[in-house]
Amino acid sequence: MHSIASVRSAAGAANYFAKDDFKDTYYTADGSAEVSEWGGAEAEALGLSGEVARDTFEKTLSGVLPSGEGVAQVENRRNGLDLTFSVPKSVSLMAYIAGDKRVLAANLSAVQKTMTWVEKNLAEGRKDIEGRKVPVRTGNLVYALFQHDTSRALDPQAHVHAVVANLTRMPDGKWQALHADKIWSNNTTIGAIYHAYLRAGLEQLGYQVEMKGKHGTFEIVGVPKAVIDAFSQRREAILEKAAELGIVSPKGRDGVTTTTRDPKLNVEDRGTLVQGWIDKAAALGFDGKSLLASAEARAGQGLSDSRLERGFRAVTDAITGAREIIGGFLRSPDPLVDSGLARATKSSVVARSQLAVASAVRILSEREAAFGHHQLSKTALDLGLKGVTIETVEHRIGQLIENRQLIQGVARIGDKGVEMLTTQEALRTEENILAAVETGTGKATPMQSAADAPERLQAVADRPLNAGQLGAATLILSSADRTVAIQGIAGAGKSTMLQAVARVAEAEGRKVLGLAFQNKMVADLAEGAGIQSQTIASFVLANEKFVTEREGPRFEGARSRLAGAMLVVDETSMVSSNDMLRLHQIADALGVDKLVLVGDRQQLSSIDAGKSFAMIQAGGGTMARMDENIRQRTDTLRTVAALANVGKAGEAMKVLGDKVHESESPPETAAEMWLALGDEDRAATAVFASGRESRAIINQRIQDGLAAEGSVRGEGIHLTVYERVNLTREELRYASFYRPGQTLDVGRGGAQDVGLGQGRYDVTKVLPSGKVELFDGRRRIRFDPQKLSPTEKRDRLELTERKDLHVREGDRIRWTANDKARDLHNAALARVLSVDGSGVTVETTTRQTLTLDLGDPMLSRLDLAYALNMHMAQGITTDKAITVMDSHERNLSNQRLFNVGVTRVRDDLTMVVDDKQKLERQLDANPGNKTSALETLGRLDIDGKKAGPERAKFDPGPIDGINLAAQDDILADLPPLPDGPLPTAAPPKGDDLKAPADLKPDKADLLPPLPERSLGLDL
Repeated sequence: MHSIASVRSAAGAANYFAKDDFKDTYYTADGSAEVSEWGGAEAEALGLSGEVARDTFEKTLSGVLPSGEGVAQVENRRNGLDLTFSVPKSVSLMAYIAGDKRVLAANLSAVQKTMTWVEKNLAEGRKDIEGRKVPVRTGNLVYALFQHDTSRALDPQAHVHAVVANLTRMPDGKWQALHADKIWSNNTTIGAIYHAYLRAGLEQLGYQVEMKGKHGTFEIVGVPKAVIDAFSQRREAILEKAAELGIVSPKGRDGVTTTTRDPKLNVEDRGTLVQGWIDKAAALGFDGKSLLASAEARAGQGLSDSRLERGFRAVTDAITGAREIIGGFLRSPDPLVDSGLARATKSSVVARSQLAVASAVRILSEREAAFGHHQLSKTALDLGLKGVTIETVEHRIGQLIENRQLIQGVARIGDKGVEMLTTQEALRTEENILAAVETGTGKATPMQSAADAPERLQAVADRPLNAGQLGAATLILSSADRTVAIQGIAGAGKSTMLQAVARVAEAEGRKVLGLAFQNKMVADLAEGAGIQSQTIASFVLANEKFVTEREGPRFEGARSRLAGAMLVVDETSMVSSNDMLRLHQIADALGVDKLVLVGDRQQLSSIDAGKSFAMIQAGGGTMARMDENIRQRTDTLRTVAALANVGKAGEAMKVLGDKVHESESPPETAAEMWLALGDEDRAATAVFASGRESRAIINQRIQDGLAAEGSVRGEGIHLTVYERVNLTREELRYASFYRPGQTLDVGRGGAQDVGLGQGRYDVTKVLPSGKVELFDGRRRIRFDPQKLSPTEKRDRLELTERKDLHVREGDRIRWTANDKARDLHNAALARVLSVDGSGVTVETTTRQTLTLDLGDPMLSRLDLAYALNMHMAQGITTDKAITVMDSHERNLSNQRLFNVGVTRVRDDLTMVVDDKQKLERQLDANPGNKTSALETLGRLDIDGKKAGPERAKFDPGPIDGINLAAQDDILADLPPLPDGPLPTAAPPKGDDLKAPADLKPDKADLLPPLPERSLGLDL
């Protein structure tokens, strides 16, 4: 693993790392006394080389150069950074128990190569330019490496500290303080690069490795887990202490790590310590000798001299990799890798590097239209393909950029030096959306004149419409443009407005059909606006074939149903670019007269790539605004909502004042607050949590509290429920993402390219060969994830994990899948009325009473619902709420989630947080915006990255893609275009929103049928 920490004291660091007796305490790969060394491009120029002396090290950290010159000698000066690189436990065991000192040399080499990359790509200083401090890449560092061999519990733990001094030489030759923001923000990328180098080094030594977690972490195959666990005393001690204190959050465990940290003991008799390790391992039946011998034998095949390495080993690699090459590339052409003869002539490492980068592009593209260059490299390395390192990955990325398969973005305000990339597919999709909007200009038939519409709308409305509602409704009815966008802040009364529009449209003989992201929203739209509705996914699935199939009985039937109709899309901010394009294509093919897009661009965006609703607004689409908040009923909450809507979350928290509570365990505190309420207040108070872990803790604590007081009764029933694992389809093509005990759900139509039919399969084994063993209840199946087509998107695959759920009479639950026939919808709530031997009886929100027998598949797709995450909260209105946010959940600490959490509430809001000031800073720095290809290329300003004149129509250019021969000219001459309406204070750019794993667009295929019951799931 890899971690970063600040060096708090130069003297303290010198005493710890470069103490005089250090050479007697530690030892290096070759057993010599040289346990430390200087590194960095400028170290040698300063006369710093070889072993690190204590006094020189302390002065360097204090910013005093060997010449005596002082650098950045200011009050509260930062001394530097400690980048710690720790090998996996199995590697330490092979080094110190099996005695393979080669692995220590491989580790030191991996650290040195990683630090070379860090220096080249992340080292910066800052320069004053027109009164602003602007980061400037310097490409040089001064650091010292120290190799250690024990954990704080005196377990074997090989690790290297790279202590980076707070200085760098600027391009003009002057020394300045290091600007380390890029190093901090690329922490996980650094870890991925290090692990890739270490894996490659160990593989060259003959070891086989197995991926074990995020950021490329792994273990050596053959070291038993029981032995690894026995030598992980420090981790076990932390977990035990955390459990004793009732701490479950990662942040809380970090605190335990710090507070329980004992100073490292200096062991005078190192030999006795090592012998103790060997004896302990022997008692567990492990000495590592046979594993070491096997590794040495494998490494000996062609590694004895460089000529054999270049010759014989290259040939044998080509032969052993032939099946992979032919099967993985020639059989299933991948647009992002070489094919045919060009592919066959590449070495196995080059081939795997191409595959890794291609997969990384697809993994990131599924969620984002654009992504950082370093993020792409990290994602490719994390796949753990043999021999793939940062050099081979960056070389391949460079080729894709040169071929225009990846397009480099332009620098924008707030990007903080992040180099962004996008794809041709993302660019074409966005261009085609705006072209479709433009094509629909003047193509609709107005249903009512603008002069007459207000009176008619007021006559049919359930309650009087305000100016914003009336203006939006009038535009919908009177506009001659097919696409109309209604930008309405949370609480603006969009449902009331749509109800009036629908009544007038229906009176004019128009069919009105509502569409929403998931079935709970569909039900809300039907109930709130009285509009017949369905999910976007089901609508697209039923009609997308007619985009190309423009004749025949099926097409004519579909056109007769939708010609002249009005489609109303609710919560449009959550619609991805791909779905937005399909909606426009279907509307054009079937003669839909009006496509009404309703939502709030400041609230949650789509889970999949794109921010099409905001893009259409910025591109000059026909739109009306609804800016009057009629939900909040107190001045405080109205002010909070207004600040949240313009991205000023930090100020909004200050307005809440003492309604923001700090707690070491926010989920537990929130649960206690809710339990302390009376029955009436409980019914009126929702609990919202930004993250899955926080929500699970709140649910469990509240259920336990209700059971203790007798509000939930009886012994109940233990159910095995299935939770989604948050993976992209491309990640499902890699065995390393599968775990025994998980289930693979294959939806309607099956996965034909791997021979899996529709159904649910248990994952029983993950094999070293890269295959996954599945069990369907009757037989075991060897499944090769790599045979899944890299371009197929129609098969529905979902990986889930089992969870035990104890449900009692009186519990509040929510569904996590759909059963349309019984009106049970994903994210909809229900209450358990009774539990007995015949099944579970529930009452739904529509007051329907339903008994589910013990074999009912919906009993495996539910969860407790005392707390909801922010994605489930969007569209909900509640009188009171308790909202939990944790600064440790960095990606979920963003303005969009905050906006949803604070704007759902009419009368009273309480926030529970871990660190108020830290959370305020994170919220202000992280708007949670999605990316756009057009914005990345500087062709459209969606989130206020540059100033622009009045909103104007976007010129989409050619809509059938880009002529490859003219790409250079087109991309070199992209005109800057103006922005659409922006919030009063445009938020700065921040980390991208990561959606929770348990909320996906509703699709029938996610729940395979079971023999006991046929589910009428929504398609």
